[in-house]
Amino acid sequence: MSRPVRLGQVYRCPVCGAEVAVINAASQALEPYCCNEPMTPLDRVLVLYRCPVCGAEVAVIRDRGGPLELVCCRVPMQRRDSPVPEAA
Repeated sequence: MSRPVRLGQVYRCPVCGAEVAVINAASQALEPYCCNEPMTPLDRVLVLYRCPVCGAEVAVIRDRGGPLELVCCRVPMQRRDSPVPEAA
């Protein structure tokens, strides 16, 4: 059964421990599998940023709590907090 997709959501494989994060999703129907098993959503959600010039996207894996300013194409990157589109 699929859960609502959240940008930055991290999933872990219960068999091998592999982890993936949602960077972009076309719909709400995301059910990641690994080792022939459904992956488990973790409490951890990565913060995503996008360059408004070239479209490069990055995920913050660990933030030490200081001021973080990501720059690409000589402009500040924009935090991606937008919702995932509804399934058609």
